[in-house]
Amino acid sequence: MNTFKAEVNKIILALTSVGIVILLMLPASLSASHFRYETMSWSLDNATTIRLKLDAGYSYASGDFRGTVGATVTSSGWMTIDWGDGNSETATLRTTSIDTVAGSSITEIGDNSTGTWVPGVTHTYADNGTYIVVWKKNARIANIKNIPSSGSKWWRAETKVTIGGDNNTSPVSAVPPIVQVQDNKTFTYQVSATDANSDNLTYRWGTKAEFFGSSGAFVMPTGMTLSDSGLIEWDVRDSVLCSGCSQNDLNDVGDLWVSVIMVEDRHDNGSAKSYIPIDFFF
Repeated sequence: MNTFKAEVNKIILALTSVGIVILLMLPASLSASHFRYETMSWSLDNATTIRLKLDAGYSYASGDFRGTVGATVTSSGWMTIDWGDGNSETATLRTTSIDTVAGSSITEIGDNSTGTWVPGVTHTYADNGTYIVVWKKNARIANIKNIPSSGSKWWRAETKVTIGGDNNTSPVSAVPPIVQVQDNKTFTYQVSATDANSDNLTYRWGTKAEFFGSSGAFVMPTGMTLSDSGLIEWDVRDSVLCSGCSQNDLNDVGDLWVSVIMVEDRHDNGSAKSYIPIDFFF
């Protein structure tokens, strides 16, 4: 592999306690991009009202996110939450951190109508039932290896909410701030999450319908696997990424791969109570 890549390595960038982003930190592949990563979770404020939390990463080059930490932005054109019951609303984003070297801004949704920022937004459902909460727009980060023309592709996040029953709340992901992945090594990483109800959690790859709003099978990074318990394994040794292999030993400087995971909490019978998305890069 390219020797410069061994110096740069692969770096996993995490969001806060509710998300994970894994990307190859190469500025050339990060310019002229927009959406980077996201995760969602929710809890109950009362029996019929949820508090939705959503963290997302965007290009610092985007005018909306070129301000200072603490700056807020509201855009009805793309910051719309569909609550799954026929109602939607425009949310407000606050920038929580800026990495000018990587060209990234991390944001969270919340409410500042009282002049004091409160993370998360609430919604009250009129009836018990299951609802799919969705947030989406186009313009993903460009030049993703396993998404042709990724710069024009939709990003989409959804979480399953059940009102009534056992007063369930969703899982919340919990990851360390930075994990480095050495080049020419066998890479393993344990995706972790917590659940306030102590439910059993399982992990699975997401689908195009869930994360991109399109049909067909999503192509994961070549050779990468995910266990039900959230263990990611990826063999990126030169001896494996050989000439004639699907990656053809081209996992080098400038490469960017996207992976998407659903974390599900489950009933005793194995069916999913709820799930949360994690959209991240390698």
